[in-house]
Amino acid sequence: MKTTTGIDKTPLHYLIQISDSRDAVWVHASDGSTVGRFGRMGIDIHSSVTEQLNGAPQCDLCTHGRVTAKEWATFRTEASLRWGVTIDEDAFDHRLFFMEKKPSPSF
Repeated sequence: MKTTTGIDKTPLHYLIQISDSRDAVWVHASDGSTVGRFGRMGIDIHSSVTEQLNGAPQCDLCTHGRVTAKEWATFRTEASLRWGVTIDEDAFDHRLFFMEKKPSPSF
């Protein structure tokens, strides 16, 4: 698991939380921050409180709207790169992805 150093030089650790109904996934930092959230209505990827106290912006990647499989892949990749956590592919219920309707062919 990847760690970053907190303001008091204590390493930060990260924990994944999955809702019982698999409609939301959170990533929490050991400084008390919720740094990641994936749910039916978007993605939030934030800097930890410790990082913000050191000048980082709050929001690094946020979307607002129905999520797709592509956004789920983005969230899982970002969680791995930023926090060193692996989120299982089936942690979020794929039936909740927004499926864009393809236009009907006109004849």
